[in-house]
Amino acid sequence: MKKAIPAYLASRLAQFYERAGYFRCLGSDDRLASLSAIGAVSPPGGDISEPVSQGTLRIVKVFWGLDADLAYARHFPAINWLNSYSLYEDSLAGWLNENIHRDFMSQRAETMSLLQVESELNEIVRLVGIDALSPQDRLIIETARMIREDFLQQNAFIDSDAYTSFGKQFKLLNIILEYYNQCKTALAAGADMNGLFALGARDRIGRAKDVDQSEYETVYEDIIKEMTTQISALMEAGGDAQ
Repeated sequence: MKKAIPAYLASRLAQFYERAGYFRCLGSDDRLASLSAIGAVSPPGGDISEPVSQGTLRIVKVFWGLDADLAYARHFPAINWLNSYSLYEDSLAGWLNENIHRDFMSQRAETMSLLQVESELNEIVRLVGIDALSPQDRLIIETARMIREDFLQQNAFIDSDAYTSFGKQFKLLNIILEYYNQCKTALAAGADMNGLFALGARDRIGRAKDVDQSEYETVYEDIIKEMTTQISALMEAGGDAQ
């Protein structure tokens, strides 16, 4: 005979099913958590078109493509941003725009576009060198590097970098995109490209992800103000030179 499920366990199972994906953790405190299912596949030669990989993708609807080149470059998490995807994007878009920021998804789209263009430009760089690129294309390369190193790359041994809030993620990425858009305008106005890449505020952006959660808003606003002032000065200098 099968043993009956203890009453307390049956109650918790009921709560789990009622909340459809949520459960209450065992223990003295009343903690509510979510449940995630991760299917790991390691196809021969990294060929994800084979049946097992495709079957897994159809079930989980999210794909994190681990990249050996990123791992060898010590870029962690080593998840390829161009191969990875989520089919829950449309389901989450409304909530993210409403609860985090109305520009959350548009900012994400702009970021992915820059990373995609960088991948295409790198093919040109490998063939003829970076000097063959225009200043606008060089700016895309620089901004994409900032996105990779200052935003996507994480250090699991630093609490402020291993875990962070949606709000801080949005603000940090916003600084990088603000840098890109302001520099694009400055280049069109005749500002020096190397001067834009060597801004003092640029170093602060590189360290921005280490800012504590309790003070990131103030610090990030100060970085944007400093960056805007420095870029404006370069624009004026470029205009005077012309």
